[in-house]
Amino acid sequence: MKKYAAMIALGLATLAGTANAQQVPQKDNRNNYENRNDQNRGERKQKGEFRRNADRRDNISPEERATRQTEKLSQRLDLSTKQKKKLQALNLKQVQEMESFRGRNNQPGTRNQNNREGMKRLHASYDKELKDILNKKQYAKYQEERKQMQAQRENRNNRDGDNNGRFRRGNNG
Repeated sequence: MKKYAAMIALGLATLAGTANAQQVPQKDNRNNYENRNDQNRGERKQKGEFRRNADRRDNISPEERATRQTEKLSQRLDLSTKQKKKLQALNLKQVQEMESFRGRNNQPGTRNQNNREGMKRLHASYDKELKDILNKKQYAKYQEERKQMQAQRENRNNRDGDNNGRFRRGNNG
């Protein structure tokens, strides 16, 4: 009988200890975090930094963007100078097509299935031409890296598996 009482007391003490250890004022932290973000958003808007990535993309010329993409791929895939030249031309063509596509479809309310299909066609044509430039080993490595990047993006987008499609931050209910 004493053993049972001791086991129950020990079990209750363990449960109480873990319950206390997990009591973190998450709601307060979240609200503080959101308030900080709201304040930072306002400050960034005033400074003109709110759309940081879009502004950065707009400030870079298509030629420079194509050169950066070419350099990244050539470093990762160990391209020859001949391949680099072909890739530079392909990247420049791709960047210009993307910019014209974005310009045509950047009006409010125009994002829909047709836009997605158009982007898919652009990516498919780029992929086909890239396959002609790279050798089999390089293309396989490119495909593998691309799959890993897509998986990382999926993981970033689905960090909370139990959020039923809701965003992590904000008051979505």
